[in-house]
Amino acid sequence: MPNPKSCPIEPIKIKKDRKIISTDGLKFPWRQDKNGYFLIKIGGGKIHCGFVNNNHEMIMEFIGSSPDEMIKEIAKRKLCDIEHMGYVASELTIACGCLENGKKYVQR
Repeated sequence: MPNPKSCPIEPIKIKKDRKIISTDGLKFPWRQDKNGYFLIKIGGGKIHCGFVNNNHEMIMEFIGSSPDEMIKEIAKRKLCDIEHMGYVASELTIACGCLENGKKYVQR
């Protein structure tokens, strides 16, 4: 019996009638997360991701070189909603690329 935690080995069936969503040109107006916001920078050869509450106080800072581990830790702590998590994940990934390539990072 296969391990339920292992990757699937069955071929994926791609349905012809699947829903296809074109995302080019979509607009997403800014909406503040009720919990706060994140500030991301590179410093000392690491990615720094600070969580700031709505009183503009940084109450938590994640420091590391792996955006994947940072994203998982932020998700585990439920610091933001799923929409904002996508933004944070994107920015952490961009910051990681800048860090690896010795480029300057500016949060968008």
